Amino acid sequence: MANPRPPYVLLERVVFFGGRELPDGTWKDAAGIVIGWSRARLLSRREAMEAMEPHPFLADPPQVSSLRMMSPTPAHAQQLGSIRDGDIASTHKGIVVIYAGFYRPGCSDDLGGCYLLYDAPTNALTAIPPLPDSPRFPTLLHLGRTAVLVDDSRSADDYILADIVTNSGLGLPEATIFAWSSLTMKKSGGEWVKSSIPRLPLPAHLCGPKHLFQIDLAFSLDSGRICWVDLLQGILFCDRILAPDGPKLGFIPLPTGYCIDVHHRLRHQMMPLARRSMACVSGAVKFVALVGLEDIHCPPNEVMLKTWVLSPDFKEWKEDSRSLSVEEMWASESFKQMGLPCVVPVSPVLSLTQDGVMYTILNVIEQVPAQVDEFGIVVVDDDLVPIANYMIRFDIRRNKVLSSTKISQHGELQWLIPNLIATDFTAYLQDHQRAEEAGKVGASAKGKRKQMEYY
Repeated sequence: MANPRPPYVLLERVVFFGGRELPDGTWKDAAGIVIGWSRARLLSRREAMEAMEPHPFLADPPQVSSLRMMSPTPAHAQQLGSIRDGDIASTHKGIVVIYAGFYRPGCSDDLGGCYLLYDAPTNALTAIPPLPDSPRFPTLLHLGRTAVLVDDSRSADDYILADIVTNSGLGLPEATIFAWSSLTMKKSGGEWVKSSIPRLPLPAHLCGPKHLFQIDLAFSLDSGRICWVDLLQGILFCDRILAPDGPKLGFIPLPTGYCIDVHHRLRHQMMPLARRSMACVSGAVKFVALVGLEDIHCPPNEVMLKTWVLSPDFKEWKEDSRSLSVEEMWASESFKQMGLPCVVPVSPVLSLTQDGVMYTILNVIEQVPAQVDEFGIVVVDDDLVPIANYMIRFDIRRNKVLSSTKISQHGELQWLIPNLIATDFTAYLQDHQRAEEAGKVGASAKGKRKQMEYY
């Protein structure tokens, strides 16, 4: 039987918003009262977001988990308008940070959306307003998937939501860091605190015009350090985000020889997350790369799997395990025993708790060639036909497939695009559940003592 509360999961980044319709065609509101359109109340953006009901669907890796948001009423669904989904920017402990709708820093306010925080232990949603900017003529320019949470050193139970942007006119290396404190939100409703950074500590060639530092993923460490990661270039790290004299910033490039320069307008074609990833694993920052996957001249069997670990002082990378070729992976006894297809793995994701273990996808795709007529004119374009998709849990150091699963009943093309994040927010569901159970046991014991004293 699957663990209903796995300690960590592989979570789809896309969060779909939807309604809950009853068999008779009516809907229920959050209180369970059947209502109709005529009784709808106009909600603010924040109220509409926070009124949704989170529904996590959890599975033990290598199976994939997902998160859904349900509208309690049809009127609520109508007020959400075009906001039909969200994108998970990052997770921290028991909280998932979501860009709701089309929102990204610098987007027009007409598109709606905001930051949406899902607190898994309490199953609650908190909507945080967009960064302060001109609603019609935005001046902020987002740098990627940048929103991240970090612990608030002033209070053990509070957090700071941080985001980093540049100016649409000046551009890099000029930047602005915004911070939103949950502690301040409790006291006075909350506000964005702005820190202007005249010059980020980035290599000059990553500040334009051809190449730009762009953030693929973000996470924070227990020390309070924020890591904004460009998987083609390196880590921009930030300490003391609310310090009176401003945040402290630094930069560490990727291991020597593994930075890739690509024009910023073509960068999306590289799909960095399809070939690289980074995470904090048991307190250490680790980097994994499928080297050669970006080279069209590299034979599939010669693609190399490499991992590195970053020193605690953020100054040096060292190899974390021996390099392993895809051909060696295919030739392993475990790979053969499971009957897995000999295709190049993509979208590597590091395990958060097991050193040397990663998850990766094997896509079996058939390429159907174009059809031409007798005059050489293409009458049917070439096509990609999905056959099967597998997720494997792989021990890099032992060259061993630990487990595998088919992640779709029939082949799907969606798994060609990286869309997963490893998160341990489910561990905090366990902690919350244990605390609740302990409270119930304590209350029961206290009741029994009172009963005994009464009699």
